[in-house]
Parts: sequence; C-alpha cells; structure tokens
Amino acid sequence: MASFHTPKRGKDLCQLIDKLNEQFGLDIPNPQFYSPSLEPNTKSLRWRVYIGIKRLHYDRNVNLNETLNNFEEWVASRPVRANGDFPSNTRSKRNPFTNKCYASISEAERDERLNGITGKATRQSCPSKGLKRRISEEEDEFCTAPNSPVKDPESGPTVVDPLNLVNDEEGCGFDPGPAQVFKSPKVDDARGPSAFVQRLTAPDQFRRYDAVSPAQDDPNVSFATTELTSIFDSRDDRLNTSFISTITDATELMCDSDYEDSVVNHMLSQELKLALERSQSIGESIVDEPPESVEQRLIDDLLHYGPFAQAYSFPSSVPLRYRYELERIGRAWNIPSDRMLAGNSIPFQTRDGFWEWIKGHNQRNGKPLPEKPTNKAWDSAIGNFKTDKHSEVVVLTGDLEWCSEHEPGIFKMNLNPLKTERTCRFHRRFGSDRFLSLTMPAPSRPPRHFPLPSDPSLLRESIALWLTQNVHRCLGRTWKPFFVEEVKSKRKVKAEPKFRVDFFAIDGVDFDKSPHVPPIPPAKQNSENHTPMSLDSLLDWHMSRDENIKQKNCKLFQRISLGLSKTFATVVLKPSQVLHLADPPNSPVMNDGCALMSRGLASQICDSLGITGITPSAFQGRIAGAKGLWMVDKHDSDVSTGRSNVWIQISDSQLKIEPHPQGWKEIVDEEKLTFEVVKWSKPLHTVDLNTQLLAILEHGGHIKEYVADLTRAGIRAVYEDFATVVQSDSPVLCRSLIQKIKPPAESSNVAMLHKVRRLEDWMADDVEAVIRLTEAGFAPRTFHPLRKRLRKCLIGLLDQYVEQLHIEVPLSTYAFCIADPYGVLKEDEVHFGFSNNWRDPEGQFEDNLLDGMDVLVARLPAHLPSDIQRRRAVWKPELRHFKDVIVFPTVGTTPLAHMLSGGDYDGDTPWVCWDQNIVQKFRNSDLLIMDYSAEYFNLETHNVPMKDIDSWDEFLQSTFTFNLTMSNLGRCTVEHEKISYDESIDSPNAKELACLLGHLVDGRKGGVRLSEHAWRAYRKRVSPRARDLPAYKNPSRRPKPTNIIDYLKFEVARKEKDIVLRLLEELLAKAGTTYEHDRDLTRPWDEAREQAEKDRREGGQLHVILGNVTQEIDDLFDRWIHSVTGEHSFSAVSLEIADHARAISPPEGDHPMILVWRHSKDAWLHLLASYSYKKRPESSFAFHAFGEILCQLKASSVPSRSVINEILACYRMNQKVVARLTAGDTVEGEDSDGGDEYEGADAITMLQATQLSGGYYDWDDGLSVE
Repeated sequence: MASFHTPKRGKDLCQLIDKLNEQFGLDIPNPQFYSPSLEPNTKSLRWRVYIGIKRLHYDRNVNLNETLNNFEEWVASRPVRANGDFPSNTRSKRNPFTNKCYASISEAERDERLNGITGKATRQSCPSKGLKRRISEEEDEFCTAPNSPVKDPESGPTVVDPLNLVNDEEGCGFDPGPAQVFKSPKVDDARGPSAFVQRLTAPDQFRRYDAVSPAQDDPNVSFATTELTSIFDSRDDRLNTSFISTITDATELMCDSDYEDSVVNHMLSQELKLALERSQSIGESIVDEPPESVEQRLIDDLLHYGPFAQAYSFPSSVPLRYRYELERIGRAWNIPSDRMLAGNSIPFQTRDGFWEWIKGHNQRNGKPLPEKPTNKAWDSAIGNFKTDKHSEVVVLTGDLEWCSEHEPGIFKMNLNPLKTERTCRFHRRFGSDRFLSLTMPAPSRPPRHFPLPSDPSLLRESIALWLTQNVHRCLGRTWKPFFVEEVKSKRKVKAEPKFRVDFFAIDGVDFDKSPHVPPIPPAKQNSENHTPMSLDSLLDWHMSRDENIKQKNCKLFQRISLGLSKTFATVVLKPSQVLHLADPPNSPVMNDGCALMSRGLASQICDSLGITGITPSAFQGRIAGAKGLWMVDKHDSDVSTGRSNVWIQISDSQLKIEPHPQGWKEIVDEEKLTFEVVKWSKPLHTVDLNTQLLAILEHGGHIKEYVADLTRAGIRAVYEDFATVVQSDSPVLCRSLIQKIKPPAESSNVAMLHKVRRLEDWMADDVEAVIRLTEAGFAPRTFHPLRKRLRKCLIGLLDQYVEQLHIEVPLSTYAFCIADPYGVLKEDEVHFGFSNNWRDPEGQFEDNLLDGMDVLVARLPAHLPSDIQRRRAVWKPELRHFKDVIVFPTVGTTPLAHMLSGGDYDGDTPWVCWDQNIVQKFRNSDLLIMDYSAEYFNLETHNVPMKDIDSWDEFLQSTFTFNLTMSNLGRCTVEHEKISYDESIDSPNAKELACLLGHLVDGRKGGVRLSEHAWRAYRKRVSPRARDLPAYKNPSRRPKPTNIIDYLKFEVARKEKDIVLRLLEELLAKAGTTYEHDRDLTRPWDEAREQAEKDRREGGQLHVILGNVTQEIDDLFDRWIHSVTGEHSFSAVSLEIADHARAISPPEGDHPMILVWRHSKDAWLHLLASYSYKKRPESSFAFHAFGEILCQLKASSVPSRSVINEILACYRMNQKVVARLTAGDTVEGEDSDGGDEYEGADAITMLQATQLSGGYYDWDDGLSVE
C-alpha cells in the first residue's frame, strides 16, 4: 500500500508549539493566540525559539521529531534541583476529557529549557516512511525517557544550514478543539523508540484504528491514524474549523537511523542555533509549505467546498423554523443568505403567509418551490418542538449527496421539510431542535466521475476525519457529529446504500451566552433558550467512560443508539424500584435479554400509552443503560413479596451501559430512568411463509406439494375476493378488500399525512385511487374508472404473489419469544397461548392455546438446517398469564433462541407454525459443530479497548472510520443463497458461509469487518467459478424443478395466475366496457346547459360564455394528450396543464349563474369538473385535473360528512359491520403490521437481501471502490 506523507501546515505548527508549552512550560509565543506586532521584543529568546522551530518544521530535509525527542530526553536526564523542581515533564494525572492541565516550572528552569532547545537538533539519517504523525486529543500522561550518557559536544555531527528563517505572516487559524504533538520515532533494534515517542506516535498496542488482519500482524507494519482538534470548546462563532491530518495504512518498513550515544551531542548541534541566529536577520516573509497530500486535499475540499462551507447567516431574532426554511430554500435555489433576505420584509406570522412571500421571492427566477412542511410540523416547531401526540416531536433532517461532475467539492446538502417523528431519549432531554440527522451516500461507492486516490480507503477515512474533527455550521448553529450507522431500508426495492449521521448543536446564535452556564443544561429548555453544551458533556451524560472502561470502542459506540431509539416515554422510576438480576456465574445465560416487571408498572405503562383491555404480556423497551424485553409478572409473584407494587428487573445481559441503576445514589435525571417502550405484545394474526424458510423446510421434510396447494389457494382466494366485489358493485366491500390486501406503507393514508402531497396526488397511485373513489361512493362495477383501477390492483397483487411467493399458512404467526422466568418448562417444551380464539378457514384448529402438539419455531435470517427447530407445545398453569408470546425453556445447556440463528430474548419475533401437515414431516437437524473463528475468514479487527482511548474525540474518530465501511453482510447472504441453490443448504460450503454470516451479523458491535480483499479470496475458494443467481431471481437461467422455490414460482404460481387472469377478463367482459356517464357528476354541467339554452331563447349570451369555457378545456385536453406518453407517465407539463385547468377564471357577466360562479369558487370548479368528465369520461384528464372536486360531487349526492385527513387516517374498516351491511359472510380482516418485519437491523438486511423481487443492489457492479 502506498504511503502518504502528512502535509506540514501552519496549523500543525501551532498545535506543536501549544503542546510543547503545555508539556514543558516553555511559554513559546504562538501566533495562534499572540500577534508578533503586539510583542515588545520580537527578538527575545521566546520569539527566536518560535521562529527556529517554525523554520525546521517546514524543512523537508530535517527531522524535527528527532530534535524534539532528544530535547525531551535531555530534559528528563537533568537532575532534581535543590528547590525540588523536577526538570522532567512530570505532571499530575489528568482527566483525558479536559484540557486544563499545564506544566508548572520556575522562571529559571524555563530559561534554561529555552536556552537548551536552541542547541537540540540532530542530523536525520533517513525519513521515517513507515509511520505518519498521529494526532489525538490528549494523553493521560507522558512517560519520562531514560537518562542517556553524555558525549563531548565537539563530536557532534556537522549539519548543513537549513532554509532561511522567515516568519509566517499568515499566522495560524484559530482552531477549536484539543491538540497534541506527535512525532515519528527513530527505530533501533537494540533500543527501540523512547517512551516519549511511544506515547506520541501511539503504536499498535495503544491505539490501532486501521484493520488488523492476522496476516498483517507484523511489528514493522504501522497502523497509525491521525486526528486533530482544538484545545478550546467551540462555542464562539468566530472559531474556524480545525485542521485535520489523515488516516492511512503504512506497510513500508520503518527506516532505521543511527542512534547517537550522547543526547547532549545532538542538543549542542549547530542546526537549530543557526536557524535561530538567521531568524534575527531575515524579514518576516512567508515560508512555503510543502505540497499537500491526497487525503489533505480531500479534507480541504470538504472544508472549503463542502456542505457546510457556505455559511447561511441569519439574525438570532429570526425564529428557528424560519431560519430553517430560509436556509433550506436557499440551498435548493443555490442562493446565499444575504440574497434570501432581499426584498420585502418577511412575514413571520403564518406558514401560508411566509410561503406566499417565498412564492414571489425576487431571487426565485422561475425555480420550483420546495416541498412545504406539514401544518402539524410547522405549528409545533416552536418552544419544545413537541406535538400534541404522545412522544412525538419535530425533527431536523437532510441529505448529503455527491456533487455532480460540474460542481466543486465532494458533498452538497439538501435539507428536508420539517417533519414529525417519534421521539428518543436525547430529544426528550435536550430538545429535538438540538439534533440534526443527515443521510449520506456510502463513501466506498463514489460516482464514476470522482477522481479516486490510489488508496480508496482514504476517501472514507478523510470523510470520517472531516466529520469528527471539525465543527460544522448551519441554521445559525454549531454542530458536531456523534453517531453514524448504515440505513436499513425496509422497502423491498433496489437502492444505493446510505448512512445516517447524527449531529448535536453545541452552540448557536440563539443560545444563551450567560456566563457560568452548567456543563449539562437544565431539563426542559426550549428552542429559544438553549445554553452551550459540549459534545463531550453529551456523551458523558449518556455513558460514563470511567464506568465503561472495560468495554471496546466499537461496542460502546453502538450503545449511543440507546439514546436515539424511537420510543414512547412512559413511567419514571426510582433507583430503589430497579432490581439487579445477576447472570449465573460459570454457566450459559438462558434468559439473555429479558427480565420481569411488576404488573403495577405494566398497568401504569398501559395508562400512559392508552392501552385498554388485556394487559400485554411483554414490553420491548429501554431504561437507563439497558435494553431488552420485559415480561409482565404474574399476580402474587414471589418477586413482588415485600416490595413496592412498581418495580423492574434489569439483568446483567440487558445492561449495555454501566453502571446498574440500582446503585445510583446522586440526583438522577428522570429521562435516564424513564421506561421507554419500543413495542409490546399484541393479538397475533396469520402470516405468509417467508421464502428463506422454504429450503430448510424442504430439507427437514418433503412438504413441496402441500405448500404448492397453499400457493394455489392463496392466488385463487385473491381472485375470488375481487370477483365478489365486482359482482356486488358495493363500495363498502371494495374498500374492505383494499384494507385486506394490505397496501404498502408508502401508499397509505398515514404516509400521505407526512408527505404533504397535493390532494389530487392520490390519482398517481392505484390503491389510493381505489380508496378515494370508494370513499366518495363510486361503485366498483358500474363506474368504469374505479373498475379499471381495481383491475390494475388485482394484476399487481397477482404479480406480487408470483414474484415474491406470498404463501399464507393459516396456522402460523410471528410472536415475541420470552425465557421461562419460573423454570417450569422442560428442555424440549414451549408454551404458547393466545388472547383471542384462533380459527383457521379450513377448520383444522380453533382454540386459544396449544397443548399436546408439536410446533416449528424459526428465526430470520435462517441459513442453517438447524435454524428451524421442532418442539412440543404444552400448557402450564404457571405461565397462563403469558398471552400472544411464546415461552421458551430456561433449562439445558443452549438457549432455544440461540439455536435459531444466534437469537436472544431482547425482542426477537420467531416464526411459529403448528400446521401439522408441515410439522409432522419435519425432522430436526443437528446444530453446527464446527465453529469457524474470525481468523479463519481473515476478518479485520477494529476494536480498541476503551482504556487505550484517551478522549471522546479519539473515540468518535476511530468508530466513525470503522462504521463508515460497508458491511459485506448482503453479498455474503447472496453468495450463500447461490451455494444453497447449486449444492444444498446442508453442503459444507453453505454451512461454512453461514458461520461467516454469524460473525458479520454483529460485526458493528464486534468491530470486525470482511475486507474486499479477504472476501474475494474467500469467495474464490468456495466458488472457484462465479455463480449465477438462482432462476427465481435470474430470468436468463433455466429453473430447477428440484428446487422448491423454482417449482412454486414457475410451475405453480405462474400457471395459477394465468388461469385467474382469464377468469378476470371473463368477469369484466360481463360487466360491460361502455363508458356510461355518472349522472351525479354531469349534473352541474347539464343544469348549466339548460340555463344557457333558456337564456339563448331569451337573447342572452350564456351559451356563448359556456362555449368559451368548453374551448379552453378542450384546448387543455389536447395539450394533455400530447404530454402524456404512457399510462402512468406524467411530465411536469402534464401537471402544469392540470393546474391551468383549475385556474380558469369565471367569466364576466350579469347572468345569475355567472354571479354564483364568480362568488363561489366551489360552484365554478364543479362546473369545470363536470364538463371535463362529461366530455371525455374515458380519459384520466378529468380526474387528474379535478379528481377531488368530482369525489365531492359524488359524495354530496347522498347524506355524507367531511372528514379531515388526520382523522380519516385513524379509521379502519370493521369487518363485522361490513358483513352486516352487505349481508355476506364475515371477512377475515386483521391487518398485518409486522408479518414481514423483524426486530434487529441486521435481520432486516438479511431478509431484504433474499426477497424474490431482488431487493438488493449489485455488489459487483463496479461502483464499490473498497
């Protein structure tokens, strides 16, 4: 790997001098803080030392590191003075998170050191190529170097006079954040580097952030990183962003240099003396700095042309929501802040008034208006930024995107409209307006036009440094990032990988700058009265470093997510109400992730959440430093004896951040002891069989033909539901059907509330169009536009059933698994009860519990034959209060949850099946005996013990660098699928790859990564020839009849779909194809024509006016026809034509109807909509231009009422009422809110990677550079 030299810049020099002063008490002037023009004697020894060091700093032929190293040893070798002064660099141990410790020496000692440093220089034998300077925030202490023998000064080497000394007129930019000096050590086999160098260069055993693979564990290989921040807290807006050095892997051997026996010999060399002397006679001109390295150019690009480079400055008197919108619009229009404020005064009264001002902005120049925020988000974006809804706040979000080929820089930023989200612990404690969440593309997949460095990892490393070692300014606030994670999309579509970076506002123009502000702000501060707070304070508040010193950095970094989890805040507890549940020593933990809570606490949680009826059996949540699943204890429990009615256990396995809250003594921040609810157990429902399980089920027992029957039945049932709707011609049944087929979340009414779409936009989605038309009262058979949309819905649904294999198993579900807290279950037993009676359509089962039958349990992702287990379901009276959760045993040697692809009890929802046609044929497979280690797969190790991390700054830099890497989880999953298809799921290669997946699932926490090189080498071994995707994902491959998925897709589902479509066409043919007019829609136009005809007979001109109106509509329709190129292809011109149609003005005239039209906008729009529909009922033009108006016309023809969207989104079709209204059979209507969603981001990733729709991007598309 190529080695890059760290560039020497003025900011490096400033920080080096600052560190020398701090360490040795030299009081060398630093132009970063002292101006030479204000110094009475610029020729003083202090200034001459500064100029000499500066000159050597920029001289490429001089190793200043060795000079300073020797100076340190000289200081350490001096004897103790009579007055007790220690001339060494000894100082008291300090807090690594503060920057307030300085060396204290006498004036005499300082003068001696200043005089001594003038002679301390050494000849550089060769540059150290193997190491790069590594800059971190601070060290706990510096070790004193050993004494060295003294040689005669005359024997010192002769040195060539370096470059002329000049003064840096540029000075050094004021650089926020702590700093530290780092040097490249000289290497000697016999002696090795000094302790000073060991500390400053941070060798591998101290801090190693770059990956360490077994093959690279060599003492001559340096894995060093660098980071630089300032010694000051960045609260002043005048502060510039800090200089950043870079990260890289150096693989060259370190060059040895001769180590002289006498340190004093070097100290008295002429090099520095000559430099200092020349400094007195040469003018203060600029020292040319050496060329920058590749990584520094990347960082400079990010600093100077990056998303935060253009500062938008608005007065603090401008409210935050207006500042946000002004900057968001300015970025969208590429207009600076001073031009955004140009023109008329801004109306700070209402959202609509502000947007009217934006609409007419004199800098708009025809640019499109950005999307408006919702009224709800806008109205709530004041004060504490909370909405009226439980645990909901307004959040600030945006996206970083790659710059285009013609744009300077690397990233650009777009802010999203204000929106509402469920809140998290950080938001509740410090205010959601202090947090900014930005998505960014994967650094390892830059656009093709991006000029890549020779080492592609430099881009990722430079981005991590830029993010963590600088402050970032936008919205009038100063931000620092504290968390990053890969975004796990639940949508089954191909998408480029994204990362989400969370920022915290440490200061702002609108912050209270009062002196003596506490490091932790008081609770419940509003957005208008925040006080400055450092990022260190935020992290200290969340997780004490001292208490978690035994953890590794990568795992502790993931614990930050506890403060970002979207949760419902419920009950606040006291430390005395928290019980410690110890894990058993020297034995397996059988209840990993779950513990008990009292029924009293559960009752209070239900009251907070508004849960009525049966108390849930379990709550998934967070409290203090713990996460997991809490089971609700039984009545009269032994745990409750003698204790408060409100208590909660926290087990050792649940506690992710120390200390345990039971031992908290000081005043506790209530947000830390609030029980935060993620989910809770609910009544269960039938689910589809996930395709990942099919291969394992077929391996454990031949169930192919039975599943084929289920597949045919599912497709036929879909058609029969549609046929019933068409034959009945009932809007009620039609609406009920749409609810039953479970429209995707992105098409739901709830999503509409959060996307602020125009009201007519429901026409762009078939499902939404059917919903809106049925709500208006249109009939599915007789109203052709609705029938046409319904047909598209059926075809789309059938395509899903074929492509994604929706196979409903009536006797199966997903449920939380919990560990038996009372130890009553045997090793092969489970307990499963329901809160409602379960009945399947075929009458195989009708009961509220399982007893005396075998069941199958599985957890996704499932890759091994043993990931499905067969167990005996029994009913235990001690567990009778557990409903809608499955209870696993706590006896034995291996937890059942762990057998299921390494799961636990912190919220996993395994698949449970008690269909005996499947269960009885299944035979368990043995657990995998061979457990391959991480070293076997050459996984890189990025974990660093927290005891070797000296600052939060260093912590974030290292963890950001690692967490910005792409996980190879997806591509390994795809390769496992290929191997299982080509060989079998039980083949040695498939099992081995499944073991690798087990390592990668927790790779972020474990700090392990499969590099591109390691992956390619391993894949070549298990797949010497590139494997094709299975036929069910690869149309060009011939299907394998022996593969169960191929068989179900091509032989069963596709043929059944063709049969059903023929039946559908026959059904619709009977319904007729003529476009009969709906009289409710044509009535306004018919009445107007009657009035016009009557007026014409009386000599009036109303008919002429209506003729002009029709001509305008007809012209727009002609333009519409030419603008629409396909069924769903609408250009911006099409939308503009629809807008023009609605904007047609009422005519002038004195006819009573004209007067009505001019004074009633609704009446005029009714007329336009009515004519548009009557003229061409078969065209979509009328509904795209006047869809909502036509729906209002239809609904007004019968008794009805208007309902706002927010209320409508809460409505749900009651299937029993539907049955009574239509005099039909009860329709099974339980919707699914989690049938294809699983707890855990990694499981979602794995699930998504194996969807039949191909919902993953191509790893080998050539875009990944790492």
